[in-house]
Amino acid sequence: MFRAVNDYMAKLNIVTDDAVVEKVQSFLDKSSKVDTYAVNVNYNRYIVDIRMKKYSVSAADALFRKFIEATAYPYSHISVRYNEENRVRYRYVTCQENKTGVYMDVIIS
Repeated sequence: MFRAVNDYMAKLNIVTDDAVVEKVQSFLDKSSKVDTYAVNVNYNRYIVDIRMKKYSVSAADALFRKFIEATAYPYSHISVRYNEENRVRYRYVTCQENKTGVYMDVIIS
C-alpha cells in the first residue's frame, strides 16, 4: 500500500488549502473523543497530531473514518495506516478533479 500511496501522490500537485484546514479544525473541535490536537505544515504537507481521551486502535480507526468524511474532497482520496507502539499513523491524500491535492500525516494517540 505504501507504493500505491506514493504512485497516487506522484500524479498530483500537492498544495496547502486553508479550507481543508478549517474543516480539520472544525471536525476536531466538535469531536468529544479528542482531548487535544495540533495542525502543522511542513513542505506543503500537513501533520495532524491528535490525542484522544481514551485511545485504542479501534477507537482511532473510527475517529479517522469520520475525519475522512469531514475533510476529503469529493473526487478521490487514499489512505494507509501504520500501527506504531502506542499510536497509529495514517498517510492520507485527497484530491480534486484538477489533480490538485492535499497530503496529511495524521497521528492518533
